[in-house]
Amino acid sequence: MAGLVSRFLAILSALLLCPSPRASADDVDGKIDAILARLSLREKLAQLWLVDGHDFGGWKPEHLELARQGAIGGTFNVRGDEYTRPMQEAALSSGPGIPLIFSFDVLHGYRTVFPIPLAEAASWNPELAERCSAVAAKESRSANVSWVFAPVADIARDPRWGRVVEGAGEDPVLCAAFTKARVQGLQGENISAPDRVAACLKHFAGCGAAEGGRDYNLASLSVRELRQTYFPPFKAGIEAGARTVMPAFSSIDGIPATCSPWLLNGVLRDEWGFSGLVVSDYDSVGQLLNHRVAGSYRDAALGSLRAGLDVELWGRCFNELNHGPLSKSDLQRVDQALRRLLRLKFDLGIFDRPFGDPALEAATLLAPDHLRLAREAATEACVLLKNEGSTLPIPPEARKIAVIGPFANDRKSQLGSWWGDGKEDDVVTIADAIRERLGDQGEIITADGAPAKSTGFSFAKPTDGSEAAKDADFIVVVVGEHAEKTGEAASSASLDLPTAQMEIVRQVAELGKPYAVVLSTGRPLTVTWIAEHAPAVLLAWQGGTMGGPAVADLLFGDANPSGKLPLTFPRSVGQIPINYNATPTSRPLDEANKWTSRYQDIPTSPLWPFGHGLSYTYFSVSAPLISKTRFQPDEKIPFQVTVRNEGNRDGAEVVQIYLRDAVATVTRPNLELKAFRKVRLAAGEAKTIDFTLDPDDLGFWMPDGSFRVEPGQFVLMSGNSSANLAESHFTVR
Repeated sequence: MAGLVSRFLAILSALLLCPSPRASADDVDGKIDAILARLSLREKLAQLWLVDGHDFGGWKPEHLELARQGAIGGTFNVRGDEYTRPMQEAALSSGPGIPLIFSFDVLHGYRTVFPIPLAEAASWNPELAERCSAVAAKESRSANVSWVFAPVADIARDPRWGRVVEGAGEDPVLCAAFTKARVQGLQGENISAPDRVAACLKHFAGCGAAEGGRDYNLASLSVRELRQTYFPPFKAGIEAGARTVMPAFSSIDGIPATCSPWLLNGVLRDEWGFSGLVVSDYDSVGQLLNHRVAGSYRDAALGSLRAGLDVELWGRCFNELNHGPLSKSDLQRVDQALRRLLRLKFDLGIFDRPFGDPALEAATLLAPDHLRLAREAATEACVLLKNEGSTLPIPPEARKIAVIGPFANDRKSQLGSWWGDGKEDDVVTIADAIRERLGDQGEIITADGAPAKSTGFSFAKPTDGSEAAKDADFIVVVVGEHAEKTGEAASSASLDLPTAQMEIVRQVAELGKPYAVVLSTGRPLTVTWIAEHAPAVLLAWQGGTMGGPAVADLLFGDANPSGKLPLTFPRSVGQIPINYNATPTSRPLDEANKWTSRYQDIPTSPLWPFGHGLSYTYFSVSAPLISKTRFQPDEKIPFQVTVRNEGNRDGAEVVQIYLRDAVATVTRPNLELKAFRKVRLAAGEAKTIDFTLDPDDLGFWMPDGSFRVEPGQFVLMSGNSSANLAESHFTVR
């Protein structure tokens, strides 16, 4: 009886602490003060711990017992009412009676899986990304997940790093735009809404600059490079209202981000005014021992806590703070960390609505409008890299279509990495979509491959594909990388296709029939032979649940490609890094002169440049029209660019604006993206687009940490890729 009474009192206490929907900040602060006042240090530290459930969404028995003891603050991976309800009931019946928060990696969709984030960035359409993130939030919240570890705001310039799949590519302006859009899509106007979640910016900072492209490696970056290139997407996410931040695994200048006072307190809180919560990456506190910057788990916890970390994911280091005295300031930091977590739970409405709704979950997941949006997003993400002789779209008279290659029927790989709660059975493959598109008006020929996950997928015999295709009118060859070859812990020293896949493409080429290569991948690949010999190449990425129908729409011309590369494609890994905005050298490139910055065995240019992407129509982009040629340092710079659809098909073009500082105190990039706009035009239509550069767009960071706009001449460029630009000039006095 005493146990039942105590449980009842705990639940009643929790209910009394629930704020009304219109509770003021002072009301919530008072409730948080009341909670802190009745918790012991052990109970406070326990609340600052997230445990991980099973990949399928269930909890582990020991975690249910910890919830009954009030010994955890939330979970990672546990999702769906079936699994979250028992844990929540256990937590509410505990002594503290504080509801759990359920978190999950939702990088590009929950159950409806959208294209991988890098592919989504290839749309150059942040508004579309915001809509996709809103659907991801709606589905997540229906499954009682209210905190998602997304978006990834990392700049990534080394495609050997498997996690390039998670971000928006190599450019800070493009990445900042998508980071902002994703935060807004996830959080909306009010994170307590039943279709919104709390976002988490990761991995702060410089994670994408991991040395050698190897995961978890150090990042050799100057503070100036951090501020100029790697900070802007995170700052954009903070300005968009992101409620949480996750530090990187990596170290910068010898200090791991997890325990870096300069990053977490100095930059994030003091400079940018971030007042939200900082959560560790998976076991990153304990891994400070591997960095050898802490001699014990307790030291690791103290260093991280003092640096600004609030919540520990998976590890038990914070628990070690129970074993020994803490200073007054350390005890205050514990209270401050818990206050931030409780504020997040209150603001999310978890105290009001701790449980999920299975009926809502069933009605929300894979809703028809979600699938339509997934198809739209996958279509805009695809990039037409090459289309010699208008090979694509597939001509109407081609009725016998061969669809071969190891990824034509691969459902798992289409989901990509970090596929949320996506299911392979939900996926419509490329072959299935083409079969449905042809209906009874045509015939599809397929040949399946044999799985070999260590090298991607290959055919049992290289001749299998070409034999199946020899009688076709048109051949679609789908090659690339298996999903398990991309993402976290999937760094690769080689970006070549497996030999068996290349053999299929070569044998198809020898048939002398029209064909197109479709690349299914989570990163740029070194496919030089394909670029030189295949008549058409469509980059499909890993397109998610509806990636197959999107590819079919584009192959048959039901949709017009409009994607642009967010990351440069190298010819060889020996070129890496090969980002578009490289800085000039003392001896600029001259392919005819040996004594310049060049390779002697391959061209120095990329295979396909940043911003590249073709269409089934042709667009012209004018040079920038500037109202005057001289400006003051604090003056805005308005200008116009006219884009015209010169072809006979409707389409969309991305107008890209670049800037070059002609002479500066420090070496400045040859090109810097400053703005972009996706414009939809009917055949023959023209539009004039207004742009404005702010004074800060002209400036740069100095080695001493100051920001400067210097007088001098600037080159303003516009075009439809970083390699196809028209110039104008202006001067800052």
